[in-house]
Amino acid sequence: MGLGGLLVLLAIALVVVHLTQRGEDGYYTSPTAQVAAPGYAVTAEGLHIGDLPSVASDVVGRVRVSARSSNGQALFVGIASQNAVNGYVAGVARSEVTDVNGNTVTYKTHAGSAPAGTPARENFWRSASSGSGQVTATWEVKGGTWAIVLMNANGAPHVSAAVNVGAKTNLVLWIGLGFLAAGLIAGGAGGAMLWSSRSR
Repeated sequence: MGLGGLLVLLAIALVVVHLTQRGEDGYYTSPTAQVAAPGYAVTAEGLHIGDLPSVASDVVGRVRVSARSSNGQALFVGIASQNAVNGYVAGVARSEVTDVNGNTVTYKTHAGSAPAGTPARENFWRSASSGSGQVTATWEVKGGTWAIVLMNANGAPHVSAAVNVGAKTNLVLWIGLGFLAAGLIAGGAGGAMLWSSRSR
């Protein structure tokens, strides 16, 4: 099979993923992972996203972080710039997620004390949600360096929750269509070369 054929097959596979692996709400959702921290917060930090042109918003889309408490505590989920989060969690005992492999979550532990106040009182969050049951923060992706913070809503220690992350994006579809176009071009070029050689 030539390069064109391989690209077309890859394109078809990606388009099928786009059409079949999204939920009814249009989000691709990760498996649920159990996170826990003896301190006051679980964080995912240093999430760097390059500057994006406004026309890319449909391709990049939105990110959704959902959490459900595992110990009966009301939860808070917030997304904010790394600089803002640095100021809030400086000196706070927390567990920073460094890796997620299936159901195994690895942390970097930061020693410290309690936060100055409950998270919902802060006004720097770009997206935030708190409450009992499942809480969800949805964020339109922007360029910059970002952090996700999970806490008990009352600022108490011992955070424990089941968390999943979703993304609503047309990136898979556009990549698939790009491979399809490349495959058709490569196939057409190969056919034209073969026809030319036969003509000669």
